[in-house]
Amino acid sequence: MITSNNGTQGRSLMHPGFGAVLREYRTTVGLTQEELADRSGLSVRAIRNLELGRTERPQRQSITLLATALRLTETDHAALLAAAGRHQPQPARCELPPDVPALVGRDPDALIRVLTTPGPRLALVSGGPGVGRTALATHVAHRVRDRFPDGQVYADLDGIPAPEAVLGRLLRSLGATDPPAGRDERAALLRAHLAARRVLVVLDNVAGEAQVRPLLTTGSASAVLATSRRELVALPGAHAVRLGQLTAEQAQQVLVRLVGDRVRTEPAAATAVVDACARLPLALHIAGTWLATRPHRPVADLAALLADAHLVLDRLAVADLSMRASIASHVAELGPEERSLLHRLGHLPQLRPADLGHRLALTEPALRDVLDGLTQANLLTRTARGYRMNPLVRRYAQEDVRLPGLRTAT
Repeated sequence: MITSNNGTQGRSLMHPGFGAVLREYRTTVGLTQEELADRSGLSVRAIRNLELGRTERPQRQSITLLATALRLTETDHAALLAAAGRHQPQPARCELPPDVPALVGRDPDALIRVLTTPGPRLALVSGGPGVGRTALATHVAHRVRDRFPDGQVYADLDGIPAPEAVLGRLLRSLGATDPPAGRDERAALLRAHLAARRVLVVLDNVAGEAQVRPLLTTGSASAVLATSRRELVALPGAHAVRLGQLTAEQAQQVLVRLVGDRVRTEPAAATAVVDACARLPLALHIAGTWLATRPHRPVADLAALLADAHLVLDRLAVADLSMRASIASHVAELGPEERSLLHRLGHLPQLRPADLGHRLALTEPALRDVLDGLTQANLLTRTARGYRMNPLVRRYAQEDVRLPGLRTAT
């Protein structure tokens, strides 16, 4: 049925031709061809050709843009597709990674509320190396997937920096076989898809706001859940969660879940392992895997291996999991000045701004700018007395194999 601006229902559409159906929708809502062109992003000539029947089979993305511009209901959108000899695509399959059923020290409830209640359905999870951003986002996505029956789309954006490439990837997941070439056209089509359907979009390892902003719609039933290494501070209406280290008790609990009672029988050694892992979920998972695959080895053996600060990052690696790689991925997103300062800060025991300016030969404004940048990159944490660097990040910053782009110090 057609619904006019005042909410009254019009007569049922019985016209077999797409042009007649489109023209009736347009005139019912009181738009000229020029106004519809302005709203949809299509040209006036294209709309004229559609209404005159000169376009034999309209593209699906053009129909979606028109339906969004006309503010059609899902039923009317389907009718417009049917008039063009096209049908709504099948719901996208669930693309989510496997769930992490038992998370320690992470509360998913606030994120779940944001994604499932009216309002801006945009949730952001950031944090430093190894804090478990992906695990939390994946767990939340599985908890809410039944609220998004039109699909749960997942994309790891590492290595996909260009926004237009991200948009193309998501459009193909939603059934667009031939996405338009331009970034703006892709963004408009994707927003049309998300506005007309109930889709959960999970973006992992977002590099910046430009990869997320084209997905945002007003009043949509779809939702976006994104993780990032750096805080994303310029997205309006977003609910942001910043993850940090676990408490000592939570970290012990992670080891118990992975290894069992062996941890409780060697409390001193377990505490040493937790400390060496800096209470980071990824490092603890690696340590727990090491112990679980060596049931004949005491926990004290692993504690001894991790006690050497020069080798701790080498030890915290198993299969494709690596603390060094996790830290390196954060550092790779820094600018040259931030990388250089991170290296120099790694050799300083105290990170108090009052002392750092003199030690680093920086003016106070320049120093605070770089410190703010490293804090937003989740490689430093503000404290009451200044700043704190995670021990494993500090070890990475001190290594003889210097940070990317730096010359070996003399």
